[in-house]
Amino acid sequence: MSFAPKFAFWFASWATIAAVGILVPNYMPQYFRYITISAGLFLMFYGLLLNAIAGRTLRIYGHFDIRRGIRRPEKIVKIGIYSCMRHPAQFGSAFFGVGIALITSNIYAILLSGWFFSAALYFMMAIEERETLKIFGSEYAEFIRDRKPFTFSFKCLIRGIRALKSAHRNSG
Repeated sequence: MSFAPKFAFWFASWATIAAVGILVPNYMPQYFRYITISAGLFLMFYGLLLNAIAGRTLRIYGHFDIRRGIRRPEKIVKIGIYSCMRHPAQFGSAFFGVGIALITSNIYAILLSGWFFSAALYFMMAIEERETLKIFGSEYAEFIRDRKPFTFSFKCLIRGIRALKSAHRNSG
C-alpha cells in the first residue's frame, strides 16, 4: 500500500478529532481539563517520538535509496525500536490523535479518537500485516512471532534511540 492513503487517513482522522473537539459543545469541569490537557500533550509527544524514531530507523536500516521517496522497505528492519515492536510509527500516529482529543478536553472528541485508534490498529493487524506476509513470507512470519505489534514500553524507545546513536557513531 502506498504512503498517500495512509497519510490521508491520519490527517483526516486528526482533523476530524480536532474539529469535533473545537466545534461540538462540551461541558467538562475545569479540573478535568487540566488532567486531559497534560495527558494529551504527553501522548502527542510520545506519538511524535515513536514516529521520529521509527522513521529514522527505517531510513538508516531499511531503505537503500531514500531519495526515491517514502516507500516500503526492501527488507525487514529488526534493529532498534523494531526489535521489540512491529508498528511503532503507526502506533505513534494513533497516540497523536488521542492526544489531540485530550487537549480539546471534549468527551466526544475523546470517544471519537478511541474509534479511530481502534480502526487504525485493526487496519494494521488485518490488512497491512497480511500484505507484508505476502511480500516477505516466512521471514515476516518469524518477525511476527518474535515481537509484539505494539508496546508502550519505554525500554523499547530506549532501544530505538540507542540503535540510532550507534548508527550515527558508526557513520561518522
